[in-house]
Amino acid sequence: MARPKGENVIRKHFKLTEETAKLLAEHSKAENMNESEYIRYLLLNQSEHPRSKELELEIMRLRNEVNKIGLNINQIVKNSNSHIYNEDDKIKLNVRMSELNDLLKRYISIIDVYSRI
Repeated sequence: MARPKGENVIRKHFKLTEETAKLLAEHSKAENMNESEYIRYLLLNQSEHPRSKELELEIMRLRNEVNKIGLNINQIVKNSNSHIYNEDDKIKLNVRMSELNDLLKRYISIIDVYSRI
């Protein structure tokens, strides 16, 4: 994303925390750009993050998994209310709740990474 030769250049100087500078270095390296190119890229493509498609797909997958887990939990609750609840259902519920907890932690960590930019 190099600028055309002969184009006027206005230099901007700004301060970053060590953590933010590290994130900028990591993200620009991951996109195979130097830091200036990466910042220009982000500014010129504000409506779309470089990895927003990947993030959207991951959110859709997580949403589908959470919905499946919710359906299983509803079936277990229905069985419990119908007095056909057994020990296997209790074990399934615990497994599903653990899966849900893991998915939510994963979702939160993904969102956290993208919110630091």
